Amino acid sequence: MITNKEIVDDLNDLVKINNDRIHGYEDAIKDSEDTQLNELFRHMVIQSEQFRSQLADHIVRIDGTGVADIDSTDLSSKLHRAWIDIKSAVTGKDRSAILSSVEFGENAAVEAYEDAIAKDHIPAYIKEDLQKQLSELKGAYDKIKGLHQAA
Repeated sequence: MITNKEIVDDLNDLVKINNDRIHGYEDAIKDSEDTQLNELFRHMVIQSEQFRSQLADHIVRIDGTGVADIDSTDLSSKLHRAWIDIKSAVTGKDRSAILSSVEFGENAAVEAYEDAIAKDHIPAYIKEDLQKQLSELKGAYDKIKGLHQAA
């Protein structure tokens, strides 16, 4: 039997992924002097903040509590490791390395969303919102991939 806790846990995993994106992009903005990338990264921060807020609304409606802390990240995820790689790439000021790390991180976020959407216990109304977020994530991934190929 599927419980609300399982749904909340899955949504909190996506909250953590968005927290990873926010922290990673904020760190990249602090350390990068590339104004074009910084503008794009600011957009990604805002995007993840909106996604996180929408996910939190669903979590609260399901059980009234249980939203992952704003600073909570998924330390075991490949997405989190990608953001650590971004930090070191930005420090080295290598645009191609930065974009490579970001591309990897965005791909990991896309995969996490696809995995969540594939779960049978996620209600259809939540899947609809996850699909919209996934569509935006895929757009971000495509943008980053294009920039990386051009670098």
